[in-house]
Parts: sequence; C-alpha cells; structure tokens
Amino acid sequence: MFALLAKIRGEFDFEIIEIAVIGGAGFVSAFTAQIGLARFADQGHTRLLIWGGTFCAALSMFGLAFSESLSSFIVSRFLFGLGEGAFLPAARRIVILTDTENTGESLGRLSAFQMFGFLIGPLLGSIMSELLGLQGTFLISGAIIIVCMPLLLKVNILQVIQKPSPGSIRNLLAKKEIVSLIILAVGYYGSFGIYESIWAIYLDDLGASQFFIGFQLTLFALPMIIVAPLGGRLAERKGGMTVAFWAIALSVPAVAAYGMTSNLYLLTLILCVHGIADAVGSPAIQLATSHLSGENQASGQGLLNASGLAVAAGVALGSGAVYQNFGAFWLFFGWAIFMTITTLTAILLGRSELKREARERSSLS
Repeated sequence: MFALLAKIRGEFDFEIIEIAVIGGAGFVSAFTAQIGLARFADQGHTRLLIWGGTFCAALSMFGLAFSESLSSFIVSRFLFGLGEGAFLPAARRIVILTDTENTGESLGRLSAFQMFGFLIGPLLGSIMSELLGLQGTFLISGAIIIVCMPLLLKVNILQVIQKPSPGSIRNLLAKKEIVSLIILAVGYYGSFGIYESIWAIYLDDLGASQFFIGFQLTLFALPMIIVAPLGGRLAERKGGMTVAFWAIALSVPAVAAYGMTSNLYLLTLILCVHGIADAVGSPAIQLATSHLSGENQASGQGLLNASGLAVAAGVALGSGAVYQNFGAFWLFFGWAIFMTITTLTAILLGRSELKREARERSSLS
C-alpha cells in the first residue's frame, strides 16, 4: 500500500489530500485498536486479538483489491490499521513474557520480521502492480496472509497469561517516565505519517519510476532485519530509554534533509541512514516501555503505539495540505524541528529513568 499510493492516485485521479486521507485512515484505526483493545491481551484474550487482527488484515487486502472509490479505499485501509492495532501489542506481550532474559533482542527480532514484510512488500508490490495491476497485487497479498495464518497455531499463548492490575492505562500515565516515552513516540511516529501519505507522491513528483519507489522503500527497511536485534541487545546493555533517545536524535537530521535535495540517489542514501537509526530506536523504545509497564505489558505497548499513531494520523492527514501549499522543504524541515522539541521534552521528563540506567551501567562496568 505504501509504495502504491502514487499509482492509485494516477489510476483513480485522486487529489494529494485524498491520498493523504487514505494513508491516515490506517493510523486512526490502529490508534483506536491499540488504545481500546490492547488491555484485553493482558486479561487473557491474546489469542483472540492475534487471530482477529490477522483476519482484519486479510479482509483489508481483499477490500483494496475491489476498491474503486475514495470511500472504499479509506474503509479498506482502516481495516488494515485495525488488524495491526489488535495484533502488535498482543504479539509483543507474548515475546516479552516468553523471553524475559533477552527481551531487548527478542523485541528487535520481532521488529526485524515485521520489517521483513515491509522490506519485500514495496518492491514486490511495485513489480506485481506493473504485471498484474492493483487488483491482482492486493488479491495475492490477501492470499499470502491467509496461507500464513496456520502459523499462529504454533504460538504458545497459555504460558504468558497474567492478570493485570485495574486501571492499567491510568496507572501507566501516572508515571512521568511513561509520559516521557509517549512524547518521544509522538515525534518518532509522526514522521511515519508523512511517509505513509506523501513519500511515494514526493518521489513520483521528482520523476521516480514505480519500480524505483518500491526499491527505495525496500532499502529503508533492509537495515531493520540485521540491525534491529543488535539494537535490542544494545538497549539491554546500555538502557532502553538511553538508546532510544540517541537513535531518534540521530534521525532528526535525516528528516530535515529530505526536503533539501531533489537528487533521488542522495535521498536514497539519507533514507538508508534514517533506516539504521530507526532499526536501533524501535526495539529500544519498546524495551524501555516494557521495563516500566510491570504486569500491564500489552497495555503499555498499546499505549505507546497508540499515542504515536494518533499523531501519525493527524500528520498524514495534514501533510498533504502542507506539501501541496508549501512544498517538501517546509514539510520535512518543520517536522524535524518538532521532533527536536519532543526529544528534548522527553529527556527532561525521563531524567530519573536515564539516571537509573546510568547507575546500572556503572555497576556492570
């Protein structure tokens, strides 16, 4: 979907703002699911969320295959976000509680597999869309999800059921350190709102082919497969919050630079650097949230993602208007400034956890 937005715009003659709404719909539904459904994984309904989320994702692909109007594209994209929002917190809870000794590395490995789909998806989607058209591409994507569903039977969920404390979301929000991570996630996830709705359009406007768009997005995801498990292991040693701050701080210059060049190869290089920073930051922020969430693991992961996705939805919806009226420079540079503000604010709120991680590093050295 990410790589095919430019093709959808061309075939259905949608406006840039309409394309942004399609991209933003997935963030809205993912936010709704993660803030509303994640806590049910903590209450023993992990299996239902895993299966239900996967089914929604498959249904979304079939909906996209037969979409011909803006509303049908929005509804289908909304379904995929709903599936993602139900699946991911439950999956992370399973990983966290199953491998308590190597949580960071395991979260990194989960992120690596998650991004493997993102790695091959844009490239294969671009190739298939040229050969089979949009309908054939989405039908095959839905079929692949269905073929993979029996793998869920191999997941041992019973051993990771715990009873959560009441008022889990309120309890989590009462912790300054959790609020710090949420603010950090706001800047981090907001950039994905721009990419989801505008990146393929931006490259298309710069003259990139559909194949190049897919290939470039694949390069962005490539570091995740190798770097994410290593980033998770680094977060275990150095502290999840510490590593998350450094990684996201390093991604800010990359975001700012996107709108400063029209050279497609230079943009690709910047994107690869950004991909490495994200590959380290993603498991680190998940690990930090895990350490602070206690027994409410799925609720903590859901709250983190939901907060970021809420902003990503707004950014996706607004970035089309900014791009159309002010251009790429102000879109990306403006968000880089916002990321700087959120990162500095998060550091101030998370001082106690950063100090704790520093003491822990000193005791181990």
